[in-house]
Amino acid sequence: MKKQKSVLEYACRHGVIDRLLEEYITVCHNGEDAEDKKKASKGRSRFPNVAGFCGYFGIGESEYDELSQKYPDKFGKIKAIFEDEALNSEISPALLSAYLKKRFGYDKGRETESRERSLNIVFEHDIFGDGE
Repeated sequence: MKKQKSVLEYACRHGVIDRLLEEYITVCHNGEDAEDKKKASKGRSRFPNVAGFCGYFGIGESEYDELSQKYPDKFGKIKAIFEDEALNSEISPALLSAYLKKRFGYDKGRETESRERSLNIVFEHDIFGDGE
């Protein structure tokens, strides 16, 4: 059975993914229905993110990851835009930190840095020759 192409894959192939991303972000900031628009007018808009983007266009994160492998330039741009949206959002610092660590690997640099600074002990003598 052949897998049906998603809206996002179609958009990538036809060069309109930027418009869909803009549509999603606009809906997050301005709302989709009257209740959302009322919340947005009070400064409580939705936070644009990868999971919401996937849900909005009816795909799972695994398909998102597959598409990001297939269209790395387009999804690299999407990733950068979501990172910018996160950094400029008004969500709590704790939530922002967790999101950036999980989605964008912000904590991976520290792991590498701490491994590079770790002490490496080397013994350079013949233990069988001790006492000779």
